[in-house]
Amino acid sequence: MSPLTTPHFFRLLLWVQWRSLLARLRGIRRESPLLLVVLAGFVLGYLAVGYWLFHAGLKYLHNFPLVGSLLMQRILFLIFGFFFVMLVFSNLIIGYSTLFKSRETTWFLSLPVTHRNVYRWKFLEALVVSSWALIFLSAPMMIAFGRVHEVPLAFYAQIAAAYLPFVVLPALAGSWIIVFLVRVLAHRWVKKGALLLAAGIVLLLIFGVKPVTDADAVAVQDVLSFDQLLRHTRLSVNPYLPSAWLAQSVLSWSEGMGRQGAFFFLLLVSNALMGLFVGFEFVGRFFYGSWTSALSSRAERFQRAAEAKRVLVRRRSPLEWTTDLLRPLSPPAAALVLKDARLFWRDPAQWIQFMIFFGLLCIYVLNLRNVAFNFTNPFWETMISYLNLAASALTLSTLTTRFVFPQFSLEGRRLWVLGLAPFGLQKVLLQKFWMSCLGAMAITVSLMIVSSVMLHLPSAKVAFFAGAIGLMSAALSGLAVGLGALFPNFKEDNPSKIVSGFGGTLCLVVSFLYIALFVALAALPDVRRVVKVDFPLPDLAIHGAAVALSLAVLFFPLLMAMRRVKNLEI
Repeated sequence: MSPLTTPHFFRLLLWVQWRSLLARLRGIRRESPLLLVVLAGFVLGYLAVGYWLFHAGLKYLHNFPLVGSLLMQRILFLIFGFFFVMLVFSNLIIGYSTLFKSRETTWFLSLPVTHRNVYRWKFLEALVVSSWALIFLSAPMMIAFGRVHEVPLAFYAQIAAAYLPFVVLPALAGSWIIVFLVRVLAHRWVKKGALLLAAGIVLLLIFGVKPVTDADAVAVQDVLSFDQLLRHTRLSVNPYLPSAWLAQSVLSWSEGMGRQGAFFFLLLVSNALMGLFVGFEFVGRFFYGSWTSALSSRAERFQRAAEAKRVLVRRRSPLEWTTDLLRPLSPPAAALVLKDARLFWRDPAQWIQFMIFFGLLCIYVLNLRNVAFNFTNPFWETMISYLNLAASALTLSTLTTRFVFPQFSLEGRRLWVLGLAPFGLQKVLLQKFWMSCLGAMAITVSLMIVSSVMLHLPSAKVAFFAGAIGLMSAALSGLAVGLGALFPNFKEDNPSKIVSGFGGTLCLVVSFLYIALFVALAALPDVRRVVKVDFPLPDLAIHGAAVALSLAVLFFPLLMAMRRVKNLEI
C-alpha cells in the first residue's frame, strides 16, 4: 500500500477533527445546554471585564506625564516577551505529550503514512492547543490598546495577522528542542540535572539581580533615570527577539507608521516560513529516531528495574517512606498517593511544567524586593498587600487547573479497577482532594508568609493573608477535583488536551471569578478605611461572606462529583 500524500492526509485528519468537534458540541448541547449558556456568559464576562481593566490601566499610563508613553511601550515589550517564553515551554511540554506519549501517534506510525507527515500533523496540533488560549486571553488587552490610541479598524486585522507568524516561531523552537532532547529525557541524571539547574538559576536571581533601591526611586527626575530604573527589562527590547518584532509592529501601526509596521510583520512572516520549511523538511527526519529511542530507553529502564528486583532486595525510596506515614490512617489512600506521585515523577511533561511554575513563583517573590519599601502611605500598603494576595491566588488557580483537574481523567481505562475495589470511587475523589489541598497549601501558604514578610507587613496581617490563601487553596482544590470528575475525558492521556477542553476552561473561568469575589470581599474592610467608603455591613459579616463563598466553591462541585461517580458506569 502506497503512503498517503501530505495534502490527502491533512484533509482527512482535518475532516475527522471537524466532525468530532461538531459531535462533541451537539452532545453537550443535548445533554447540558445550560452549561453552554453559562460558559458563554463567563467568556463574554471575561472579555468585558478584561477590556475594562486593561482600558483603565492603559489610559492612565497614556495620560501620565513625561514617562507614561515610554512605560507603556516597555510594558508591551515585556508582555510579548513573556508570551514568547511561555509559548516555547508550552509547546515543548505539549509537543512531548503529543509526539512521544500519545497512543494516537503510535497508531499513526503503524499506518501507510510517512513519519514526517506524522510529525507535521502533531506539530500543528500542539501549536493550536498551546496558542489558542493566549490569543483569547490577550484579545481584551489589544482591543483596549487600540481604543486608547484611537486606531482605525484595520489595526485589529493587522494584529490578528501578526499573531499567526508570532505563535509559529515559539512552536518551532519548542518542537525542535523536544525532538532532540527526548533522547536524554529518559535517563535518571536528567531529572537531577534539571533540579540542580533550577536551583542554580534561583541562586543567580537572588545574588545577581539587584532590586531598585529607595535612592533609585527618589532619583527619578528625568527620562534618563527612567531607563536606568528599567535596566532589568532591556532584554525584552533586544532586536533579535521575535517578541520585539511583534511589539514594534503594534507600536508602529498604532502610531500610523504603516511601512515600519509592515517591515517587522514581514520579518515575522519570513522567519516563520523559513522555520516551517526547516522543521518540516529536515527536523521531521529525526522524529522517528527520537521516538524509537524514547521507547527503547523506557523499555531498558523497566528491564533494569525488573532484574534488580530479582537479584537484590529493593531499597525503599524516600517517597515510600513518606507515604508510610499515611498507612496507619488509611492503607488504600497511602497506596493511591504513592501511585499518583510516581506517575507524576515518571512523566517529564508533568514535572518540567511544575518546575516552570515553581520557578515563576520564586521569581515573583524575589521581585517583591523592588516594591518592599517602608510604606508611609496606608493606601499603598493596603493595595499592594491585597494585590499580592490576588497574584498568589491566580497562580494557585493555574496550578490546580493544570495539575489537579485532569487527575480523575488520567485514570482512563484503569478506572474500572478502582471502581471494583472496596475503596470506592468516592474515596478516590476525597484522596485526590486531600492530596492536592495539602500540596497547594504547602506551596501557597509558604509563599504568602515569605512575600508578606518581604513587604514588611505586621504579624497580624501575615497571619490573616496566610489563612486567606489556605482557605482559597482548599476551595480551588475542591473545585478542580469536582469539575474534573463532572467533565472527565477518559479517552485522552495528554493532560494539556484534557485541560483545554470544556471542563478545564470552565474550571479556569470559575476560579478567576471566585478569586475576584473573594479578594474583593477580603479587602473591603481595609479599603474602606483608607479611602473613606461607607458600606453598611460590618467587617465580620463581610469576612463571613468570603468564608461562605469559599465553602460553596469547595463543597458544591465536590458533592456533585461524588454523586456522579457513585452512579458512574464502568
